[in-house]
Amino acid sequence: MIFKSAIKMISTVSVLALSAPAMAEWKVATSEHFEMYSQEKESEVVDFVAKLERFNMLLTYFSGVAQERPGRRLKVYWVRNANQVQEIIRAINSGVQGYYVSATPYGAIAVVPGETKARGSRHAGADKQEGIDPEEVIFHEYSHHFMLQNFPVALPGWFIEGFAEYYGYTKMDPNGDIRLGNYAESRTAEINYFGIANLEKLLDPNERSGIGSFYGTSWLLTHYLNFDPARKKQFDGYLADVQNGMPSVDAANKNFSGGISQLRKDLDKYWRGRNFKFQTLSNVRDYDRAKIKVTPLPADESAAIIQSIRFYSGGAEDKTERQRLRGFLQDAAKSQPQSAFLKAFLADIYYQNDEDDLAIATAAEALTVDPSHHRARLVKAVSLMEKAQTLEGGDTKRNELSAAEAKVTPPDPDGTIVVTASRNAQSQPLWAEALKLISAANRADPDDPYPLYLYYEYLRRRGEPLNEVAVDGLTKAHVTSPQYTPFRFALAQAFSAEGDNKSAAALAKAMAYSPHPSTDRRIARALLKRYECLIADPKAACDFKVLTAEEEEKEEKAAKDKPA
Repeated sequence: MIFKSAIKMISTVSVLALSAPAMAEWKVATSEHFEMYSQEKESEVVDFVAKLERFNMLLTYFSGVAQERPGRRLKVYWVRNANQVQEIIRAINSGVQGYYVSATPYGAIAVVPGETKARGSRHAGADKQEGIDPEEVIFHEYSHHFMLQNFPVALPGWFIEGFAEYYGYTKMDPNGDIRLGNYAESRTAEINYFGIANLEKLLDPNERSGIGSFYGTSWLLTHYLNFDPARKKQFDGYLADVQNGMPSVDAANKNFSGGISQLRKDLDKYWRGRNFKFQTLSNVRDYDRAKIKVTPLPADESAAIIQSIRFYSGGAEDKTERQRLRGFLQDAAKSQPQSAFLKAFLADIYYQNDEDDLAIATAAEALTVDPSHHRARLVKAVSLMEKAQTLEGGDTKRNELSAAEAKVTPPDPDGTIVVTASRNAQSQPLWAEALKLISAANRADPDDPYPLYLYYEYLRRRGEPLNEVAVDGLTKAHVTSPQYTPFRFALAQAFSAEGDNKSAAALAKAMAYSPHPSTDRRIARALLKRYECLIADPKAACDFKVLTAEEEEKEEKAAKDKPA
């Protein structure tokens, strides 16, 4: 479990809500795309998972995905109520009803309550709070998850949100009907208040800030383009050009008949008419509940499940939270000495705290209890690599690709990021053991992207040239978990090192277009500048600093104020 340094989790928290009060022991229900943890009745958990699988089938069909990309299951934690959601993230009275974390080392997670704060609800979709339907939010967030998994290409920010808004208002009726393209009350209220956004600004990825009806207009435009056959065909051409590198505004003027000005007139007319279409799919087949396997969660994992959620929800990066988790897990591991899970979890906390010796020793204890414990292998491997670099006098902070002050430029001229290391008698056995653990983890679970990524890290940190196995492994890791940005950034750097800056730029562009400001987006924008610079002149220095949030804001303001 590796969040530290370059391998950070960037979470997206949004208001969510679902159903059911807490009771009984924790159980886990596993289906093709979901892994749900809950204390609810087994029948209710199965119903919930089946509904989410039906929604996945809907997205697959209507988005034109011929074959889903291999991916990890979304972990859904179904907790007691909204108060517990807020307790988990230590945000009491914040109004947060639930949240989705788009990328953790073990895949994305969603945390949803069984009851809203305003009133209890035992049925998903039966309750609303402050105008937000619980199903709308979980469907919205899973739409993002689905898009990232199956379309990991450059998409304009307005469409990323428009896609999620459009599908987020899907309704599943008790008679089996599914209604798609429904009227979005909260987004129409937004448009009524702010008006339809300026389309040139909406379509420009650098003009996200200051658009009051960004989400509302994104929903409206997506709705209009989906239900107008002529415009839908033009939209396909627009997306193709954007993915091939054409600026979004230019692509819109090229592909939409009459350009952006006519598109705006037609969108205004569509809005004023309020004759919104929607589709009803009758008697849609249910998900085969026999495919959903429900098993009790082991007692040691159940005892620390809230701590696990906290860890995945940003606690790994927060020093105060890590200290709380450290104390809890020390006591828990002491009281249950035969729990490899608790020892591995504690080792991970030590690793996050830069306590590499304790991390190595505690992970070794976990492996003594269970020699094949997956998490313990990974934590021990990366801790050994950290210690080896320290012994060699290397600065492990040079591996912090996601540090805000890092420069997106390699230290050597051929484009390969290396960490200069002086092998010595003390470090060499640590490297050897780390590689052995990484290999064992990969053999045990060939589909897990982490061992694949750690093999790349092993070569990179040792300053060894990347080989075909490492690049193929990184590619598989990214395909499996495209939401996790360290995999994306590492693969982009590997492509660039091989001279394939076009492929590297394509990977960076997908994150650079994100509508949400973040450290990852700033890194992606700097990487994109570097790769585009190298495409133009492979011998150029192409040294671009990753901007801070304040610097990015100033740069965007300067661009807006610059005379045309």
